[in-house]
Amino acid sequence: MRFSVGSSLLAASFAIGVSSVAQAQTLRPSTTGLSVAVTATSARATSETDGDESSSNGFIPRLDISYGATPRFSLVAAIGRSAPVLDGADYSVRNVDMGMRYLGYAGRVVRPFVEGGLSVRKFSLDNTFGDITSQDVGPWFAAGGMWFPGSRVALEGALTYSSVQFESWRVPAGSPNLLPVTLRELGVRAGLRLFQRAR
Repeated sequence: MRFSVGSSLLAASFAIGVSSVAQAQTLRPSTTGLSVAVTATSARATSETDGDESSSNGFIPRLDISYGATPRFSLVAAIGRSAPVLDGADYSVRNVDMGMRYLGYAGRVVRPFVEGGLSVRKFSLDNTFGDITSQDVGPWFAAGGMWFPGSRVALEGALTYSSVQFESWRVPAGSPNLLPVTLRELGVRAGLRLFQRAR
């Protein structure tokens, strides 16, 4: 009787161990294929014009569509919009980011990443004299991590940086030419990412 009870306990322990290992092996999230992320960045924007600087804080909503060509490398395309208040005026900056992402520790539940590329940014200011716009290109970077609570969903966070010099000004007729404006944004980004498929 003791032998049978001991054997039963041993068998149950073995079954639980095998089940735990199987579950751990099942949760091997894949980052290949399509994924969509909705994030928000708390950023500090700083503009510089002819040596004079002005800064403000704000939130930048962002929609990211990525394609994982391999478990480590992904192509990234994203759109976002910021509305900093600089020099007492309300600006609007729309951006289209394009670049690549590298993820470490393929198949792990926690994966660090770095990403970056070029961003097409459009500056807009509506004042009493008319619309002032400029569209230019600058670099963007991010470094952070993804945590996978499931095989198709990840929570992510990252430090971000971007910079662009607006100099292709379009101003209302009769307005004076504008000096180049350098806009830098340093922030913290967080959000949710959904993957098309699980491994």
